[in-house]
Amino acid sequence: MFTPQHLMKNASKYANEPAVSWKDDSGDWVTMTWQDFYSISLKVAQSLISLGFEHGDKLSIYSYNRFEWYTAYVAANMAGGAAVGVYHTCSPEEVEWVVGNSDSKVVFVGTNPMDGGDTGKMCNHRLEAAMPNLGKVEAVVSMEGMDAINHETGMTWVEFLSKADSTPESIVMERTESIKPDDVATLIYTSGTTGNPKGVVLTHDNMDFELGEVHKIVRFNQGDGYVSWLPCAHVFGQLADNHLWIRDAMHMRVVDNPLHSIDYCKEVNPHLFIGVPRIYEKVYSNLVAGLGSKVGWLKLPILGNVVRKAAKGKIGFSNLKFAITGAAPINPEILHLFHKLGIPIFEGYGMTETTAGATLGHPGANRIGSVGKPLVGTELRIDDPDEQGNGEIQFRGRHVMAGYYKNPEATAETMTEDGWLKSGDLGKVDSDGFVYVTGRLKEIYVSSAGKNIAPLVIEETMKSIPVVSQCMLVGDNRKYCSALFTLDVGAILRDVHGLDGATEVPKDPAEQLAKLAELGHDLSEYTAVGSDTYNQLQEAVMELNRKFSNPEQIKKFAILPRDLSVDHGELTPTLKIRRKQIRENWAAEIEEMYADA
Repeated sequence: MFTPQHLMKNASKYANEPAVSWKDDSGDWVTMTWQDFYSISLKVAQSLISLGFEHGDKLSIYSYNRFEWYTAYVAANMAGGAAVGVYHTCSPEEVEWVVGNSDSKVVFVGTNPMDGGDTGKMCNHRLEAAMPNLGKVEAVVSMEGMDAINHETGMTWVEFLSKADSTPESIVMERTESIKPDDVATLIYTSGTTGNPKGVVLTHDNMDFELGEVHKIVRFNQGDGYVSWLPCAHVFGQLADNHLWIRDAMHMRVVDNPLHSIDYCKEVNPHLFIGVPRIYEKVYSNLVAGLGSKVGWLKLPILGNVVRKAAKGKIGFSNLKFAITGAAPINPEILHLFHKLGIPIFEGYGMTETTAGATLGHPGANRIGSVGKPLVGTELRIDDPDEQGNGEIQFRGRHVMAGYYKNPEATAETMTEDGWLKSGDLGKVDSDGFVYVTGRLKEIYVSSAGKNIAPLVIEETMKSIPVVSQCMLVGDNRKYCSALFTLDVGAILRDVHGLDGATEVPKDPAEQLAKLAELGHDLSEYTAVGSDTYNQLQEAVMELNRKFSNPEQIKKFAILPRDLSVDHGELTPTLKIRRKQIRENWAAEIEEMYADA
């Protein structure tokens, strides 16, 4: 049974139970039942077929998470086709590439909560700019409450749904029941840290296998809460928000802005939360500041329980059954504290090409610093290991992609002749079967003295400094390592100016800077060489350098005048750094650190 069939079952078994909730413009919750969600998804599928959507066709969804995102995705599958997620932050050029390369016949367009009121960043305007080069697109559907785009293919949500009556429900039922394991469920375009993104072809069998492996570790009950904030264009967002949620009949709350994810947790206390290190770093930083000397109480039986309960309630994790961190390494200190508090956060590892997770820690099989053990049905090997056991991590199993869409050359480069997927990541496996990711092959620096340096661990260690927001190591073909730092304005407001990190510090970076200005200060005061913050950072770097060999130590650093951002191409939508773009954007600052080398 595949996800669309599970949806049909939920509509019958849990008809009037809540399926998905979101906040309206007034901040009030709107809830849709399973029957209502299924009915709208059915109408979307009917309307698609009325527009000529055939078996194997593709549709693109260009928006941040909204209920229409989920209906369009499942409807594409119900109609016998596949969905293509487009990140809400994509530029017109990126939209053109993804929609065009995927051969999408229909595009659903929604919102970008990160547009800041800038028309040029709004999804509908960016799509309009790309439309002259998207001749295969036959219909552009604006999500509920939005005007149709200024193009002959544009239509409103209401206009689109009005076409449903032209297609009998029985045709949708026939297509839903005829879904085959090897049918394409989705194309997921990699975030493209270099070059154009590649479309990863994932089948219904890929998804089914992955979900089965997850269910061997943890299952959720009907009505268990889940907070949806990861962009649905991301593989983990799709796995959880378009499949797991339906399979387990959970109650999903849709976040209106990624910056508000933890605020939503505080309000609804979910049973499942999926995050990236950047989210947990913020939570950790506020927790440490809030707990202060109370951290020592965790060792005391009675006081420890009181502190744990209060801390879990403060961040909205009181009901948490399982939380996952992935996409990038996380500072082990963060996990140590969470586990001391009884918060079940586990590190996982995988790729879009492995349908998200391939390894995962879990109760009874967890080792902090490791990304867990391979899922039961995952084959993992270390190719050509060195003396320390480090080599390229490779995978084989039913969760491995069918290939890259219309790109056999890239597929051949990524797959070995004997059917193993090359991850591009360096790692090792210990004697107990725990997997450790030690770097990325393409990101290994070679110093001018010939020393191989893996930046990920060093960067993550430096990000443990409370005032640090981002860190990128520089050192490829250089005499010594240096680093670019950005400051966490929220931490400055909290630790320097005494604001409560949970209640008084804004989540939005622009609002944080505005708050700093209200207090009569500018960020340049803290980034300047010789400032108290600069000197404190220098001391912290020198202390943390002791954890690394001399060639790996940071000899010089520069504090950038602003944080890294998606808009400047420096971060992916899931907040991973794009090294090439950062080096280009801050070339002068980098060269200055090596002026006397």
